Amino acid sequence: MAFETGEWTIPKDNLLRMCFLISVFELLRSLYFSFISVSVMISHTNSYTIIAFLSTVAWILTVVGLFVGLLKDRPTLLVFWLLFSGFATVTNVIFLIWNVSSSPVFDEIHFKHWTILYLGIFYECTCLYLVFRYFKRLYSYCLLEGGNYDFASEGSNEDYNRDAATKTISTTSNTNTSENIPEGY
Repeated sequence: MAFETGEWTIPKDNLLRMCFLISVFELLRSLYFSFISVSVMISHTNSYTIIAFLSTVAWILTVVGLFVGLLKDRPTLLVFWLLFSGFATVTNVIFLIWNVSSSPVFDEIHFKHWTILYLGIFYECTCLYLVFRYFKRLYSYCLLEGGNYDFASEGSNEDYNRDAATKTISTTSNTNTSENIPEGY
């Protein structure tokens, strides 16, 4: 876990470090795009700018979900970010294909634009891959430990602590022998 007794410690796991770095970059990108959408919305208010602003708010919330999911080991929040970012990446691929196929000419300006879009898609796919690898490892730990760290499936008021001692299972047999058979049996 990344927090211990109220102070920040750097995780020793390189994959977890990369996922935290991804969440920081994603938060910076989402805040940058939210400021751009607010400035465009102030100068030209229409339904498209309002939708763009609401999309950036949703993006910021998913990045916060990613950060909290990494911090608190919650696979549900990681899945939430993976689905949102996967949908956004597929949308970017569709926009790139549409932009290339609808372009009347192939010149240097279009090539630079397409290259930037392609590099953004490559970055997003790399982020998706790394977070998905961490999710698979985290989810397999959840299954092995028998605990469930998801908010949706917490049915009791008990607070399951991942670092607590595990309950041991008794291996003694309850077979009936001549000594422990009740009378009249």
